[in-house]
Amino acid sequence: MNFFEDLQLVYKRAFNETINNIKKNPIILIVPLIYSIIYTFAFAFMGTLLAPVGMLMGFLMPVMTSLILSSYYSMLSDLIYYNRLSFRNLKNTFQNYFASIYSVYFILILISWLMPVLMATPGVGLLFSLILALALNPIAESIYIQGEYYTEAYKSSFNFMKENFILWLIPFAIYLLILFLLGFDFRQILLSSSIIDIPLGQNLVTGIYLGDIFNIYNLKVLIAMIATAIYAVFRGNLYKILYGSTRRKRAYMGEL
Repeated sequence: MNFFEDLQLVYKRAFNETINNIKKNPIILIVPLIYSIIYTFAFAFMGTLLAPVGMLMGFLMPVMTSLILSSYYSMLSDLIYYNRLSFRNLKNTFQNYFASIYSVYFILILISWLMPVLMATPGVGLLFSLILALALNPIAESIYIQGEYYTEAYKSSFNFMKENFILWLIPFAIYLLILFLLGFDFRQILLSSSIIDIPLGQNLVTGIYLGDIFNIYNLKVLIAMIATAIYAVFRGNLYKILYGSTRRKRAYMGEL
């Protein structure tokens, strides 16, 4: 089986599973939007509340981020593995992946401290951010699908990308193109060190205007977040198919 046959089979299966997930759980299409709004307004609130105490801000922001992402990842995990979404135990979802996310986020914080030094040399900081965004792109899935944490999540993501670089990045490129066509600056995703929240849409809801929810910008945000939801589910299914597998193994064992 050549590369293009494998690509077609892998994407077909991931696409079919994604459609099945969304058909049975259509609410997933607005789940990233809901969590992104919570994420954005929580940041704004905490920023205002803790502005006088900058040191506390630096400590509590990663904690809050990890709690919100933990709940969101729990939703995605239930959808990918069990094809269901449940809000009955919502309060427990905030701790399911908290430790794993925080351990990974802690390393990202250390990396962010290096960025001013790297940015001092023209082009180096940008190149480093781009390499980080591509080489560790599936780190979210390594947490909520594989259960990895701390440095193991980084190793797992890097090894996954070595084997599946092209298969993984084609959908990512399509997603970035959609954001570009909607008028968003997709460079903030490529050049941000916060790769852990790519499936959430990162900062797409920043600037949302609640005074007139039907203004053109808000409609673009809604479309972008629905695209993010579809992409998040697709990449979750794609990761599940590709992890621990190879093209030769898929062809030999008839996995697809």
